Amino acid sequence: MGVRAVALPHAGAIWQERLGSAFRTALACTIIGCTALYGPEPVSHQIQFPSVAYVTAILIVSDATLGTTLRGSWHALCATVLVVPSTVLCFSVVGPSRFTEVGASVAVALTAFVVSVPECLPILTKRIAYVQLVIIYVGAVVRGHKAGPVTHPVHIAACTALGASSSVLALILPYPRLAATEVKKHFRSYTKNASERSSLYLKAFLSDDKSTADDLISQAEPISQSGIKLLDHINRVQEGVKWETHHHVQDFKNGFVKTGARFISMETPITGMKTALSAISSFPVVIDQELKTVLQSSQVKQMLKLEHAKCSLPFDHHDAVTVPERKNQPFEKSLNTLVNISPTHRNLPVFFFLSCFELLVNDSNVNPKPESPNGEDKRLAKRSRFKEAIVGQSSSTERLVFALKCSIALGLAVLLGMFFDKKNGYWSGLTIAISFVQGRLPVFTVANNRVQGTAFGSVYGVLGSLLLHQVIELRFIILLPWIVFTSMLQHSQMFGESGGFAAVLGALLILGRRNYGPPKQFAIARLTEVSIGLFCMVLLEVILQPVRAATLVKLQVSRCLGTLDECLNEIASPKENIKKLKSDLNGLSNLINDAKSEPSFWFLPFKASCYDDTRKRLSNMVDLMQIMTCNMEFISILSQGSDGGWWKELQEHISGNLEILKENTSPRVKCLQKMTLIKSNKTFDYHLQESEGFCFDLESGSQPTEAAIKVMDAFVQQLKEVTDKIQSEEESKRKLILHLNSLGFCIGYLVGETLQVEKCIKEIIRCENPKLPLEFNKV
Repeated sequence: MGVRAVALPHAGAIWQERLGSAFRTALACTIIGCTALYGPEPVSHQIQFPSVAYVTAILIVSDATLGTTLRGSWHALCATVLVVPSTVLCFSVVGPSRFTEVGASVAVALTAFVVSVPECLPILTKRIAYVQLVIIYVGAVVRGHKAGPVTHPVHIAACTALGASSSVLALILPYPRLAATEVKKHFRSYTKNASERSSLYLKAFLSDDKSTADDLISQAEPISQSGIKLLDHINRVQEGVKWETHHHVQDFKNGFVKTGARFISMETPITGMKTALSAISSFPVVIDQELKTVLQSSQVKQMLKLEHAKCSLPFDHHDAVTVPERKNQPFEKSLNTLVNISPTHRNLPVFFFLSCFELLVNDSNVNPKPESPNGEDKRLAKRSRFKEAIVGQSSSTERLVFALKCSIALGLAVLLGMFFDKKNGYWSGLTIAISFVQGRLPVFTVANNRVQGTAFGSVYGVLGSLLLHQVIELRFIILLPWIVFTSMLQHSQMFGESGGFAAVLGALLILGRRNYGPPKQFAIARLTEVSIGLFCMVLLEVILQPVRAATLVKLQVSRCLGTLDECLNEIASPKENIKKLKSDLNGLSNLINDAKSEPSFWFLPFKASCYDDTRKRLSNMVDLMQIMTCNMEFISILSQGSDGGWWKELQEHISGNLEILKENTSPRVKCLQKMTLIKSNKTFDYHLQESEGFCFDLESGSQPTEAAIKVMDAFVQQLKEVTDKIQSEEESKRKLILHLNSLGFCIGYLVGETLQVEKCIKEIIRCENPKLPLEFNKV
């Protein structure tokens, strides 16, 4: 059987979208430049600091839709309302001419601290406020008595308004780039992506040999990566819809949550289909010819291509919001052939694949909400309030550290920058004003990217100035392709967002205005000022948060394992804990990326592959627990109204196997959580002795696959006795058998994945502690 190569989908659409964003960024900068250079005298006279307008526009318009641009403009207005009145009041009391270098740096630090503390202020508002503070107070020192106590801050407000309004115009002209349209388009792309993957997995399932199945699975891998990027983009763009005045927006708001839940309902079963294929040992699979014919039928293929498209248009019309439940009748009828399949551990992956396929084609919710028994809701609510209190205390400390870091770094950068070159003292503070992010910052990576980007842009600006001398019109024309290029550069691994911003600003501030003096002299001065600012940022990051990203990754792994233990201890109803574990895994992924880009210095290199494998295994367990919860809910629904003894026996069978799952996983996960925090040989020996008898003995031959098979065999042996006693309609009995065998696969596979996680953790410990004589087989 020939295998057709599949090209990476949607890459062209993503490239075109980024190119369109780059042109809109160039359009915004063009509007600012033309206004500052050729605008009416009353307007151009107010634009005393075009750099503020450029920075505001680039912060707002990069990769934005009209909705996110309107939101960014609102944030710019909030920053202006915070900064301008307070500086006017300060200048009225002290007077701009009385400000010295020390006084300006203290004023910047104090005001930045006040701006940084409130949790309600978005980070974009804070960044723009930092920019305004630096320009206002340094400008007061540079200009002295020429900086009026009212006119000077008003000029800054006018420049900010120009940057925000130019951003809005750039997203409207020549046609508006609506967030609602973007989300709608990517909804359609994602459903097409999901259909392609599910079709490839179905072909692999029906393959005649394992090599063909493996080829088809490998073809689906790049499509899966593209689907993840599409989901990330949808999550990023969707917030802009709330800010747009669009006649479909209300329909979108009402249906987005339902549509988002449908995406999860598609993504998880498709991932489960991939997991089932990886567990099938030999092909072709043992299924009845009738069922195989149905799965190969044109009706199933057409359904996979078209039915999901109904979910991709959440605001085309009201009917699209509430997609009617669809049933594939031939597939439903063919399930009776599954009764004839022997439920062994070799066949459980087949049941699991068909169960996931049924979830997909019938658009079933993989997150059923179980009913809580009396008193359970109160207990969960009390626990939730306790966790919120703990998180609130932690976030308060983090906000305080963030405020101190921003205020001291900005104040110190302004002070040292003016000591070096009073006239160009703006740039040391301005450089880091747009660099701060809430939470931990990969500071060395950002600093490196900003220095390289600034140098890159300055070289381009100096060359352009030397070639075109004082012809400002031509200088601005050659600036436009540079803005487009550097906007695309923000998505590269070499420069990233911070480096791309620095590169475009480096050229803008040389080519985009007059009266900067000799371009070579200004470029050198600005590079030095940038280095001063980044030095202050790195210094404060190291002093206030002296923790490596690699260390935080280990702590996050421990947190994920703790949340996993909570899921396993409440395996019958793990919905809330699964949501928390997903959030923890997202945080782990971000920290791993930071650690990859962080220099090792004198430490051991970061073992990224080990941590990536751990995250991947934990993600697989999340998907399995979701599908397992769904199977248990379906079993409960199918058994409603049954008054025979078989239902009680079935419940006991399921409960007993869930207990086996907890006994074989929860103590081990607790052991692994402690092992991730070892710091010395003595500590390690203590934890081994404390957890004796809980950890798996990998060296003695207890392999993940063997452990999983052992649990599956025990499940199916008891299941045969129970299924023979089931007294129900034939259709319900067939579905019960399907979901029961799927449940058995989930239980066994979770045990196997727990051992795989343990192998990853032990590999991490060995790599990071090469001098410790670690002997796990003595546990």
